Amino acid sequence: MKLYRFRYSPYARKVQMLLELAHLPHEVIEVRYGEREELARLTGGYIYVPVLVTGDGTVLTESRRICEHVLARPEAAHLVPAPLEAAVWGFHDFVDGPVEDVLFRIATPGVRDAWGTAWERALYTLVKERKFGAGCVDAWAAAQGELLDRARAVLEPTRRVLAEQPFVIGDAPTLADVALYGQWAMLEAAAPDLLDRLSPVFAAHARRLESAR
Repeated sequence: MKLYRFRYSPYARKVQMLLELAHLPHEVIEVRYGEREELARLTGGYIYVPVLVTGDGTVLTESRRICEHVLARPEAAHLVPAPLEAAVWGFHDFVDGPVEDVLFRIATPGVRDAWGTAWERALYTLVKERKFGAGCVDAWAAAQGELLDRARAVLEPTRRVLAEQPFVIGDAPTLADVALYGQWAMLEAAAPDLLDRLSPVFAAHARRLESAR
């Protein structure tokens, strides 16, 4: 399998961790932000990540669809335990919704500044400003402290759980943890200290999940 990703994409990093926890062999291909010709040719014009190419050549787009495909394999069944399926998917959707909504604003200025070329920084800024308004990236940078407080409030029940047990559901990782890990990877791609600033509990959770691979 081949996984096309941006290193900061929480959705791509979620899929990557899912593949790793399922011990499914795969090649990670880092897509250059300003050069997506290979991706467009592969998908017929879709230029977002993640994209997963399966062993039989099937091209899958959109992270939830990819996760559903991976989780249907017997190697990954333990990541959505049958009695807890609703709870695990519900938490997954919470993370991909309200949690991502605030964390991506925290990460975006650092991600922008990390691009290696002026072209990539300009394109990245343009994409964000077309959706959220002119100056949004700089405004998020200025409001980082406030955004961190907002994120802590959204994630406080999760923090309390992870302070008492290793993973969201209990002693073993599930898709719930994988979804969180995508967000943690995004923050750390933006700045190495961001996740620890959000909470040392979350940084410890990320390291436990990496150790479980």
